[in-house]
Amino acid sequence: MDTLSETKLETVTVKASDLSDLLTGASVAMDKGKGALSQLASVYLTAKGDGYLSAFASDRYRLIEGKFEGDGELAECQIFANDLKNILATIKANKVAGEITLTRAGDTLSLAIGSTSLNVILGGGKFPPFEHLFELEAKPIDKIMLNPTYLASFDKVPASDGGNIFTFYGETKPVRVSINHNRISWRALLMPMKIK
Repeated sequence: MDTLSETKLETVTVKASDLSDLLTGASVAMDKGKGALSQLASVYLTAKGDGYLSAFASDRYRLIEGKFEGDGELAECQIFANDLKNILATIKANKVAGEITLTRAGDTLSLAIGSTSLNVILGGGKFPPFEHLFELEAKPIDKIMLNPTYLASFDKVPASDGGNIFTFYGETKPVRVSINHNRISWRALLMPMKIK
């Protein structure tokens, strides 16, 4: 006798513009190098049932996390770069669609955008824990060296007026970056370079 396994469906519905900003901002820190590890060449999306949908990515030098209010649950989804491009292009092509419904079933993420549907095969990678990196104590520093290209990349994260706020934790510790947005709560880290 065959038994059918039951697949749990997880669903979240959000504003299309918010999801576009969230994925675009997190992707700034995604490793885009040709030899990038698949875990770093991805954006991760999750809704833990805490009332927020969040996306995050890191290339080892930058880490960006954004989140906004959203109901539902969605286990952590690893979205590869090509799939991310397709998702963003589909959102852009369906500007009239006010909402997007994301549904995860196993290793597939389905997006319903207006009358368009898109299915994405998810990676099996898990993003390493990073909460502890934001719990450092701020410290005054004499000097720090930062990569100007990576520093400038935070300008590509969708933001509202007001500029970015930088918090320093020490000469060899990451710099925390807070990016203003009217709907998305952004936080980021930038690793310093060694001073020679």
